[in-house]
Amino acid sequence: MLGDLIVALERPEVVAAVLSSLHPELAANVAERAAQASMSVGDFSAGAVRAFFDEADDDLWFQLLTLIRKSEDPGLSAVQTILRWVVAA
Repeated sequence: MLGDLIVALERPEVVAAVLSSLHPELAANVAERAAQASMSVGDFSAGAVRAFFDEADDDLWFQLLTLIRKSEDPGLSAVQTILRWVVAA
């Protein structure tokens, strides 16, 4: 499920849906970070999630798993949380 969402982040309508689910300030920060990296928001978002998978330590994984196990939509919650962490870094 999460893998499908990550792949789908490269489709503009999916990115728009994910960004619309974020707090407006967070969505603006994601768009700003993507622009700074000269990337589309979809490419930036998908890359951020993939980077998390490749680089996150056990503590971050534990935090993420704790958050998503309580969620009605774990994939969306995971992407939202990862994007929040990326723009806060």
